[in-house]
Amino acid sequence: MWRERSLAGLLAICAGSALAGEAALVLQAPAVYHGLRVPLAVMAQTRFADLGDLQVLNARGEPVPHAWVEESGGPMAQEHRQAVPFFKAPAAASAVDAAQQGGWIIDTRSVKGALLTLQLSVAPGTQGIYGFVLEHSSDLQRWNTLQRAAQLLSLQHQGLRLEHSSFELDGLRARYLRLRPLPGNTPPPLTRAQVVSVSHHHAAPPLQWSEPIAPSECSAQHCDYTLPRHLPLERLQWQLAAANTLAPLQLLVQYDSSAGTSAQSASRHRHRDHLKDTLKGVRSKTSPQPAAETAGVWSPLLTTTAYWLRLPEGEVHSPELTLNAGLLTRLRVQPVGGMVQLGVTPPTIRVGARPAALVFLAREPAPFRLAWGGEVSTNAITIAQLMPTRQPADALPSDTATVVIAATAPAAAASVPPQAWASSAPGPAPSRKFWLWGVLLAALALMGFMAWSLLRPSAKV
Repeated sequence: MWRERSLAGLLAICAGSALAGEAALVLQAPAVYHGLRVPLAVMAQTRFADLGDLQVLNARGEPVPHAWVEESGGPMAQEHRQAVPFFKAPAAASAVDAAQQGGWIIDTRSVKGALLTLQLSVAPGTQGIYGFVLEHSSDLQRWNTLQRAAQLLSLQHQGLRLEHSSFELDGLRARYLRLRPLPGNTPPPLTRAQVVSVSHHHAAPPLQWSEPIAPSECSAQHCDYTLPRHLPLERLQWQLAAANTLAPLQLLVQYDSSAGTSAQSASRHRHRDHLKDTLKGVRSKTSPQPAAETAGVWSPLLTTTAYWLRLPEGEVHSPELTLNAGLLTRLRVQPVGGMVQLGVTPPTIRVGARPAALVFLAREPAPFRLAWGGEVSTNAITIAQLMPTRQPADALPSDTATVVIAATAPAAAASVPPQAWASSAPGPAPSRKFWLWGVLLAALALMGFMAWSLLRPSAKV
């Protein structure tokens, strides 16, 4: 009997090894500590929603200590809202028409903290679509692009007032903003500019977007979308199938029951929360409900309008939605008047989230790799424990590690929804097939020995 149990245990270990995922890490430079952003593709494959199975291994396969950044218990973020001066930007010397005007320069030097949102106002009754490039600068000489195709929208259509005049700045720190008209557009007739900013802000990692997600189930009244696992829903983009489509609708969600409500799970999720979730005491937003209380129940999230219009003034699309809804499993789109309002073909969506971030101790020997899919790791500690000489106001390590995901995904990816995640990681990592073959061959040899032991005649007494 013990032989059968041993064989079953060995097969379970082999299966667990085959299902565990890993990716190589490329270090930016030799250093004691390295920062790491966990790609969304990895987050979606982890075994636990709180990423508790994720660990960093050295060349000997030893887990090295790591800490999730953005420790909880820091100072409460304080929001500021203020009007800022704006000026007509000089037109280019070669400008021959209004579309080539220089646009607007907004002076944000007096703004406290990091910039969250730019809110623009135009005169009442203004009708038009104003496309522009949103740029920022610290010296009025060198300009960097923040949004390549922003639109200020002020229209009346079929009895509905369509307005879009608020633009996300994502924690930017800049002295000046510039609205440079896109070709064929004129500068918007601004009457006021306001900036929302926040103190005690740490720069958020870049947003990553999913591939288009089609509905998994539809009825005449709604469509349901299965969302990638373990990813906090922060942004949403519409991809409507037909032009001249407009529908007021409600979004409902189901929360991820695997997220848990333990202190350890909640702590890890706070590390990954976007800045605006920490402002729930300042801003009038509804915070996500605990997953244990809402799992399997459709909870209202947001009422909005989805549209794609081809108007004489130009073509306009619904702006991306900022949701910060937490970990979800499904999203329901329920238009007023039923799905027919969105056309014959249901829309697809893209969801955006920010990767988790950690710091790890580069304990030799190298190379290092990121692994997931096993049991809960005990190597995650606080940043104060990991870096005992670091002061609370000190910056996090500037040396970074890049995750290199292999072109062929491990078997664990089979349980992940088929949506592929865009990744900025370079080429494929070294293959794991050699050590996997070694484990499998060793298992076969042991199985053969056990079978021979079980089948050979027993010795006579």
